[in-house]
Formats: sequence, structure tokens, C-alpha cells
Amino acid sequence: MSTYSSMRAMRRLSRPDWVVAVLVAALAACAPVPPATVEPAVQPTVQPAAIQPAVQPGTRAGAQATARPADGPLPVPPNLVALAQPAGQKRLLGSVSNQSYWPLSQYFETQRNEAYCSVATSVMALNALGIRRPESTQYPDFPFFSQEDFFRGIEPLVANAAQVSREGMTLDQLSAALNAFPVAVGKYHASDLSLDQFRDLVRATTGRNDRFVLLNFRRMEIGETGGGHWSPLAAYDAASDSALLLDVARYKYPALWVPVAQLYAAALAVDSVSGLSRGIVIVGKRQN
Repeated sequence: MSTYSSMRAMRRLSRPDWVVAVLVAALAACAPVPPATVEPAVQPTVQPAAIQPAVQPGTRAGAQATARPADGPLPVPPNLVALAQPAGQKRLLGSVSNQSYWPLSQYFETQRNEAYCSVATSVMALNALGIRRPESTQYPDFPFFSQEDFFRGIEPLVANAAQVSREGMTLDQLSAALNAFPVAVGKYHASDLSLDQFRDLVRATTGRNDRFVLLNFRRMEIGETGGGHWSPLAAYDAASDSALLLDVARYKYPALWVPVAQLYAAALAVDSVSGLSRGIVIVGKRQN
């Protein structure tokens, strides 16, 4: 029957009959097409699954099975306080020496590879200083200090990308490399400083926004996993005697408040490449 004929027929129905007709039509429209007769399928015989041998401890497969999953940053050591926690935020806002935090956080960098911590730390500081910036390969229309171009003006015998990508930079090496830029550079081996002198340098520098502390330390002394590392210090809190470490290995650890005594011990650790203690590089604007 055509649609027009159906509508004329429905007009002749009483209201109850019309409602029933609509429901029947709707159900007929939504009903699935009756399935064709299907011969019953022959179910294949299921063979019992072979019993897999247990993975023996110490084997490659066993190591993979028990390996820590790649689920983000490593656990924060219990003696350190993450900046993202309420206590960490309160410590930053209540600190007098927190002026380095604002420009450094604006230009925060994550190191490009696992040996570029010194480069990422330096690039953060150079951009945060607000000095004249060079042409950028990464951003052709906008001058910017970048990890990609960091070695452009540095004497290759001092430091070069290939070498640093393998073994990082020592305190003396980064200090020499930074002298290629229009900044003032101060270098301090921790072995030449007392704890009080170390603390005074951190406190005085983090209270300014025109110079920054670049810390070379060993992770083990602050309870972390890993070896030698570079990251900037952005603030100092007198009440807890701790400093804020903006870790450039952001994939590994977040920004953390670390007791100054532990940072000092970590900076005293001997660098296996140089045979000397680690320490601090302070980079700032040159005085006119």
C-alpha cells in the first residue's frame, strides 16, 4: 500500500484504532528482517592450551616482567617536599628569597636528552636574564636561547654537542662555556666553601631576578635515583633551611624543596670526569 493510501485509510479509523495502527506500523518498521535458515555450524574441537613454562627469576623475560612500568616520574624521597603540594606552595609564597623563581619558571626547560641537563639549565637562565637573544633555528622569527643552538658560539674544544650528549659537562666546563655569552659568570667548587658560605650564596642569589644559581650535584646525596646532574635553584626558605630545585629532568622528578645541608653534601660529591667536587655556577647580567 502506498503512503498516501495508508494515510487515507488511517483517517477513517477511530482514535483508538489509529493509535494502535501507528504502533503496529512503527514496530513493523523497527523489526529486524527474519533471519534466513542457517545450518548449525560445526563447532571445532578446542585443543587444551599448552602449559607455558614459568618464567625463571633472573632471565631476560623475568626482568621485563618485574621491571618498573613507565608510569611517570619517580617517587619523591620522603625528606623532600614537592612544590606542587600545598606545603611546597606555602613555602614558596612565604619565602623572602624567591625572586629567582618567577623569571626561571617562565622559561622552564626540560632537557632534550639525558645528558643535556647543563644545557637546559643554562638556556633557562639565559632567557630569564632578559639579555639580547640570538637568532633561533627553532623559532626563525623570534630570537631565543635554545638547547638546539646552545653550542653555536662556543669553542668546540671547550664543549660541543656530540661530547656533551655522551657525558654532560663538569663545573669548570660549563663555566667556560657560559663565558661565550654576554653574561657575568661566577664559579664555586663546593670543596672551597663551608656550609654557611654555600647557604649564603644560595640565599643572596635566589633573592634576586638578575642572577641565578646553577647547581651541579649528585642525586644520591638527596635521596634520589641517578648520578651527576644540573638544575637551577629558584628560592630559599629560611624557616625550613631548604632551597627549591627546579629539576630540568621533568620526566624524572618534579620541582622539589631540598634541605640546604643535603644540597651542599650533593655538591661536595666528586665528579668522576674532573676528579673535583661539584658546586655552583652563578650567572648574571654584566654590570655596565
